[in-house]
Amino acid sequence: MNAIESLRHSLLFSHRWVEQLADDLVDSPLTPATTAGGNHPLWIMGHLVVANSGLTSMISGRANPFSHWDRLFEGGTWPVADGSGCPSYSEVMQAWKTAHAETLNLLSEFDDARLDETPIAVWEPLRTDPEFATNGRLFLFIAMHEMSHRGQLADVRRVLGRKPFV
Repeated sequence: MNAIESLRHSLLFSHRWVEQLADDLVDSPLTPATTAGGNHPLWIMGHLVVANSGLTSMISGRANPFSHWDRLFEGGTWPVADGSGCPSYSEVMQAWKTAHAETLNLLSEFDDARLDETPIAVWEPLRTDPEFATNGRLFLFIAMHEMSHRGQLADVRRVLGRKPFV
């Protein structure tokens, strides 16, 4: 297995694992991840849309098509408890699937050598962070970032009293 295949597998794996939980929460998009509060599924999935598209824009140099949601979902924002002013959960889920497809399409433009190149447009606060130093690391970060937020979706399911998936 080469690096491109490994990254594609990681992106597909994380997407499937997040999708299973996110789809199960369509009836509870504003339930916080803990009884003491926390991120709800609408914010988590919106955050993944904004983050994934933002990260791929660093690689491609193209504009983030979901940047109009930055004020709601970018890192450092807080979930709007009642969801007011937010897109619907179904709209966010569709955007997340679109962002995923665009990530895979972008990866298909690469060969292993291009993975070691510096991304075109790394955000200023991240320029010295080694995790954002190459295209390959950014693609891997996208998969790992999704998996980290999968845990929050699992917490929401627990708050709702749902059994773990087998």
